[in-house]
Formats: sequence, C-alpha cells, structure tokens
Amino acid sequence: MPKVEMANATDVVLKVENLKKFFPVRKGVFSRAKSFLHAVDDISFEIKRGEVLALVGESGCGKTTTGKTLVKLYEPTGGKIKFLDRDVTDLRSDVDKKWFHSKSQMIFQDPFESLNPRKTIFDIVSEPMNIQNKGNLKYREEKTMEILKRVGISPPNAFLWRYPHELSGGQRQRVAIARALVMNPEFVVADEPTSMLDVSIRTQVMKLMMDLISDMNMSFLYITHDFAVARYMSDYISVMYLGKMVEYGKTEEIIQNPLHPYTKALISSVPVPDPEFKRKSIQIKGGIGKAIDPLPRCRFYDRCLLAMDICAKKEPPLLDVGSGHKVACFLYDKKEK
Repeated sequence: MPKVEMANATDVVLKVENLKKFFPVRKGVFSRAKSFLHAVDDISFEIKRGEVLALVGESGCGKTTTGKTLVKLYEPTGGKIKFLDRDVTDLRSDVDKKWFHSKSQMIFQDPFESLNPRKTIFDIVSEPMNIQNKGNLKYREEKTMEILKRVGISPPNAFLWRYPHELSGGQRQRVAIARALVMNPEFVVADEPTSMLDVSIRTQVMKLMMDLISDMNMSFLYITHDFAVARYMSDYISVMYLGKMVEYGKTEEIIQNPLHPYTKALISSVPVPDPEFKRKSIQIKGGIGKAIDPLPRCRFYDRCLLAMDICAKKEPPLLDVGSGHKVACFLYDKKEK
C-alpha cells in the first residue's frame, strides 16, 4: 500500500462528488425491487483539515445515511468519495479497509444503543486498537486511560472495568467519543451526538468536541437538525431536503443570509431567548414527503409558496451565488428567469 503523506492545514481531507445512496423498496419477500428510496441523491462537498461541516435538515432528509455512507457502513450507489487524495469509493482489499477505518470514525446518536452492555469500558474503548493490532496490552490500557481522561472521564482507572449501565448518559457519550478518537482519526462523523443527552450536559459535550477538534486537528461532519447547534459547532453548513443538498455555505453566511425557502423556514423556527424579539415566521405547506422514485423536479415543490412553473419541470442545479454560497433554487438562476 502506498504511504500516505501528512496533509497541511489547507489540504482537503474528504471530497465527495455526486454521491448517491438508493435503497430498494420491495412489496413482498420474494418480489423484485421496482422502486427505490433516494436517501442521498447527487450531493457534492469537501471538508478540509480542521474544518467542521454541519449537515442540517428534518428527520428523513438523508443526513445519517450520508454519514454512514462516508464511513463505509453503507456502500454508495453512485458517485465518488476521495479521502486523503485516495479514491475510497469501492474498497475491496482487507488492507485498504483496515487503513481507511483506522483514519475515519463515527460517533452515533444514542449512547445507550451504541455501547455493548456486555463489555467493560476498557474493552469498548480499546477495541479499535485490538482490530488494528496496535501495541500490547499495557500500551492499550495506558492509551485507553489517556483518552478517557481527555474526554472528561476521571479518574480513568476507576472506570476501566465498569459496564455501560453503571454510567450516566453523559458519561456514556464521552466513552463513545473516546472510542472514536482513540486511534487519532483524520475524519469523524458525529450523528447528533448530544440529542439524547440532558440539556444541562449538552453544552459540556459540545465544548469537549470543539476542544478535541482544535487539539487533534481533525475534520468533522456534524449531523444535526438544530441550527443553533450547527452555528456553534461548524465552519460550514449544508442544508439537505429529501436526499438533496439545497443550500451550502459558510456558517454565518447561511445564518445571516439564507436564500432557499426551506432554509429560511428552518431558521425562522429556531427559538430566540428574548421574549421581546419579533421574528417573521416563514410559512411552508404540508409535511415532508417521501423520496421513493421522486419526480424529476424540485424536491421542495409541493411545500414551497414561491414555486414557479419551471420548478415542476426539472430539478434546480446547485448554483454558486458568490463567495462559495450555493443554493438549489430557480429564484436565483438568471438563465431561467
């Protein structure tokens, strides 16, 4: 396997081109799939070293499927995934898979489900090192205690031989973070890692991840439905709707100047801790639809109050309207106006 050189601070760690993930929909056990759920449909983006991209949208828009596809828990239906300048779209050999999984990890949403109840904290956190055959038992024990202390589990030797049911929700998620970071990965997908935690400890865990991202110079894909969390955590925001990316740009640019009607509606629904603050509510129609064999038109067409005739005829391209701010809406397509 060729040696991978360390990238500098401006290098792209992950580049995604026209990524697709479709799931077959069958009516019966023995029937052939005639329909497909377009969970992720032709999205492209890149993440540089030390950057955080937040993936925002309603439940069912394809955020988690995107994350799982990027870390190869799902195989993509189409498109290309480049990681550290290597094409990892279709990893065949065990050596390639082992290399990739040593440098990419995922933090799951529910710490009560993602930790094996039959294993001790030491077994859980050290498992990636066991799989990668890294160090002896003493090294793994020292490394486990080091990362536990780093994520706020202290004193670590008092927790090594405990089981997940003996920990609080916040402690479990810290263990899950420790497991993901024990191999010093280059890229991490965090799938709503604070949504299952009490409000009182969410900020602590978010601050912990921000500190670790800075200290370890990692790249993060942070999945959330909360724009307030996305603003705190990320450098860039990508808004998804029914498998499509509808808006992308720098975090403050998206927050201060949203362009897509869906993005505007999401931001208008974020509560503001000021009883005297008045914000205009952006209305949309109906509820989120299904991405099963979607028509070749704007995915937001049925819910958009600003929909035009062209929106029903074809899908809007993701256009750059300046400074890297991209939006998929015919309202900003000068060729169609």
